[in-house]
Formats: sequence, structure tokens, C-alpha cells
Amino acid sequence: MINNISDKPAKLKLISPEGKEMNIPPEGALGLLALGAVGIKAWRQARKEAGEPSHWHAKSPEKDETEEEKNG
Repeated sequence: MINNISDKPAKLKLISPEGKEMNIPPEGALGLLALGAVGIKAWRQARKEAGEPSHWHAKSPEKDETEEEKNG
């Protein structure tokens, strides 16, 4: 049996009620959030295709003082 499943993830397409394909802006849109997981996944894909960095792995800011220094 031949496996026809591609290793590449499928490109998500959002279709409007009028039947037109909707463009997903890399900066996002409130309507994508309203779609839930599907909208978030489409937005992440649009960001990746636009070459925008993911903020998921962003380093948290360093603390200025440790708890011991504050309590002295």
C-alpha cells in the first residue's frame, strides 16, 4: 500500500462566507483569535512564512535584585 500522506504540514486556508480565500496578516487580527485554535494556527503559519521570529522561546527579563538582596 502506498502512503499518500505528505511529510510537510498542510497550508491552512481560511475561506470567507462569500467563498473567497482570506489573507492572514503576520501581525494578526482579532478575528483570528475569535476562530480559536484554527485561527491561532493559521496566524502562526503566516508569521513563520513572513519570517517573523517566534516569541514563544523569548528569554524572560533578568531580575535586578535577588530576594536576599531585597531583604538584606
